Parts: sequence; structure tokens; C-alpha cells
Amino acid sequence: MDWGSLLTKYGIQVPSDEQFIIHCPFHEDRRRSCAINTEKGMWICFAGCGQGSLKSFIWKLSGKPWAEIRVEFESSELGFDLEEAFDKFLYDLELEIEPELTGSYIQEVESVSYNESWTSEIPSNHWIYDRGFQIATLTRWDCQSNKYNDLIIPCRNEKERDLGWISRRVQANPKYLYSKGFQKSKTLFGIHRLPKTVDTLIVVEGALDCMWLDQHGYTTVGILGALISKSQVELIRSLRPTEVVLALDNDDAGRKGISKATIDLKDSFLLSYLNLPEDVKDIQDIRNANVLHDLVKNRTYW
Repeated sequence: MDWGSLLTKYGIQVPSDEQFIIHCPFHEDRRRSCAINTEKGMWICFAGCGQGSLKSFIWKLSGKPWAEIRVEFESSELGFDLEEAFDKFLYDLELEIEPELTGSYIQEVESVSYNESWTSEIPSNHWIYDRGFQIATLTRWDCQSNKYNDLIIPCRNEKERDLGWISRRVQANPKYLYSKGFQKSKTLFGIHRLPKTVDTLIVVEGALDCMWLDQHGYTTVGILGALISKSQVELIRSLRPTEVVLALDNDDAGRKGISKATIDLKDSFLLSYLNLPEDVKDIQDIRNANVLHDLVKNRTYW
């Protein structure tokens, strides 16, 4: 979506930057309080006017029914087919706005219909195989695919009850979408696959990170974000691992996450962390099994 062109049509001055702050059009705004990110397609007013997708921003700004807006743009020189553009929202989703936009994690729910077109037969040319994942791994985690080639991953609790779905999209922002009502902060992805006795537990951010380490024989869970929650800390404590290894992403959010997790966990467990090489973003980027094993073996202890 060319959100910049759409916003310009409604009188919003859009700079070249993908993220910017404007005077909020929904209240008398003496200070710039409305943050917009055209790459992620998200907005938020820090004064409390609202937040969400730029679809909702344009809807709110125009004061028109969405059907009318869609017809208006389809007949305009912009030539956007908005119905097709939003066809990817096929089921109830929970979107996460990145902290660099909002300063904290804020969630929004898009109400749309459940997609019944998912298939357990992941195509042989699916992008997930290019990242080194094996068919056996995807089958073990009950992964599915949809017509957009997104990877659909179920999340279950320790009793193997379904909690929700994670959609890892191939060419869209945000990359991860979550089913409505799925409380990420109150679960650990992969907890249902842990053995009864946990020795060394590796904690990662994402579902794919967790599946990647599982494929290489490690006991691991994902916190589905950079910041560990109190509920997740208690879940880890209930597992009674001998050691907890932090393997969060190699970026500012991941480093902040490690600092927070260290404070939350250091008094309960033997604690260590992985020193990811500078040229990798996360644990998935380490495709060589020997390099991965050496990295885990040479972890740093507090």
C-alpha cells in the first residue's frame, strides 16, 4: 500500500521519512502528538484519540463509510484496489506496534472473518524451506499454509490446549499476526513440547526461533516478543530448569529484553546468554549447525 499517497489525498503532509509525527487532526493539538508509520501502516495519538492501522486512521479522518472510501479511491488516479489490499485480513488479528513507534507495546484488534483456506500441506516451494527448516519440523509443530504462502503456526499451552494462531507473513508488515484473544504475554510458545524434566532451557523471542532450535535438538521456548512478562517468568519457574539461556534478538529491543529478563530471572536460576555475532539478527540467521552448537557451548554466564 502507498500510504503516503493516500494520506496526502486527505490533506496530511507526508515527509520522506517512513515514520513521523504530526498535529493530531482529531483534537486541538498544540504539540505534535500523532505518530504515523507508513511502512508498518500504523498510527497512534498519544493524547488518547486512538491508535491502529492507517486504514482506521483514514476512515476516522474522512468520516465516511469504508465502502464509500473504497469506491472513491478505486475511481481515482491513484488506482488502488483497497478491497484486494485488505484481503489479507482474513481472520481476527492482533497487531503489535513496534516500540520505536509508540514507546511501548500496544495492541489493536482487527475484526474480520476466519479463513478456512489454510492447508496442512505446505507447498514444496514454500519460502520457509529456504531458511533451512525441514518438513519433519513443520509437521511436528503442526504448521499450515494459506493462499498467500504465509506460515500458520498454532500455539498451545502446557496441557496442549490450543491458545491461538501465529501467522508469519512472507511479504507484509507487520510480519507477525496473532489470532484474536491470543494473550502472548501469558504463555510460552513451545511449552507443550517440553520434556517433563527440563535441564537447560533456551529462551528466544519468536516462534520460528523456537522451532529452529528445536530442529537442532535444543529445549527452548519463545516469549513472542522482546520483553518477558511476569506471567512468563512464573511459567519458567514452574518448569524448574537447571539453567536458563537467553537468546533474544541481536538488536536494541533484544538487548533491552535481556537486561529485563536478567533482573527477573537471575535470583531463581543459573543464568546465561548467547553472544550472537554482529552480522546476524537472530538465532535463525545461524544456519550452520556446527556454528550454532559452538555458540551455545560457549555461552556467557552471569
